[in-house]
Amino acid sequence: MIFHCVKPGILLMLAFMLFLGVEGMVAFETLRVENGDFVRLSNGERIYVRTAGHGSIPVVLLSGNNTSGRIFESLLSFVRAIDEINDRYTFYAFDYRGSGMSSYHKKITSLEDFARDFDEIVQRDERLKQGGIVLVGYSMGFGVAQEMIFLAPEKYEYVISLAGMGTRGIRVPFTPENAGTDPSTGKTYQPGDWVDSLSATAFHQRSWQGENRTYERVKATWNMLVFNDILKYSISSFSPTKNDFMNSPFYEDSIRDVLSVEYMPESLFASHMFNASTETISHTNSDGTQVVIPGSGKVTAFKGKKVLLVKARTDYINWRGDLVVMDQVTQNSKYDLKQAGAHVDALIFEPDRGFDHGFPIDHSLETLKIIHAFVENGGQLDRSFLDSLLGEGNYTIYNHEEDSWEMKTYGGF
Repeated sequence: MIFHCVKPGILLMLAFMLFLGVEGMVAFETLRVENGDFVRLSNGERIYVRTAGHGSIPVVLLSGNNTSGRIFESLLSFVRAIDEINDRYTFYAFDYRGSGMSSYHKKITSLEDFARDFDEIVQRDERLKQGGIVLVGYSMGFGVAQEMIFLAPEKYEYVISLAGMGTRGIRVPFTPENAGTDPSTGKTYQPGDWVDSLSATAFHQRSWQGENRTYERVKATWNMLVFNDILKYSISSFSPTKNDFMNSPFYEDSIRDVLSVEYMPESLFASHMFNASTETISHTNSDGTQVVIPGSGKVTAFKGKKVLLVKARTDYINWRGDLVVMDQVTQNSKYDLKQAGAHVDALIFEPDRGFDHGFPIDHSLETLKIIHAFVENGGQLDRSFLDSLLGEGNYTIYNHEEDSWEMKTYGGF
């Protein structure tokens, strides 16, 4: 088994690492750059928005933790190249405050801060403010998507989670490798304790911050945990065995994009404290104190929405599939969203088929086609289409009606 080769604590710590301008007032409606726009917000932040297509159906793409909208450049290039999609849709990919080309004047305190930045853009842009938006959240981006829907539920029709963090967020526990005493507070954390503050999260992430976040470290971590299936990463040799994707410019861009991020560890603590469900999640740390994460109930804004949850099945034994967002996270989300009154289907790629946590990057064309098919079919996916795109037996569909795959109790990290 792989855990004979790598300590489980190290695997968990690495997973958390992932889940880890121009001056002057600019009106979004009047500034049109070829593939992107700068937007000055009322709070003083300047957000960069990447665009592709010129059709009537708007699609908003939200990236994951430690990334910006830059990771969608491969997908956007296909939008521009496929006339049918270029003419029918307009895609927007937002750079979070503190990533890519956006500013970071004020640190975020919750995922709602990201959502409010983007909601202002939605309310101001001539096309977006008309509604009918297809909202797509990748990893942490699905948490931001949930906050955006709560702010303006009438604007969104279809919602798609790509390896999304889930309705109940993610938890950040200490491992044997990063436990210890936080010098900022003097508080000691034992393995299994949950972070209970931003300071504790920064201490938890100390090996990933500042001068420790180097190009080589990011590349090694992304190879191991984000692109593990497309690269056929070998846990015995700690190296990729199939290097084709590493020759793609979009692979290189995704690595360098991480180095632009300023919003960590704030974003990780915000994801830890995120819980859109109606259930309260709590944990007792070794010192007897409790970490309580109440449910906000914001998931109720999904009533009537058509939702698609997409991810690769987790297979730690063979080091394949999605090793960052566990299956239980998606199972919880399906249950919570159905309870909220949404129509929810889940598309799960089987492991060892080249799909991993980074599939929106390393399989951007397939991702685009799935988004397109879901919208064109009124919020459903046809099996014959999936067979032709993915190959029969390479995926599983858990449709809205089934309930045996869902989980009613928290099953995250």
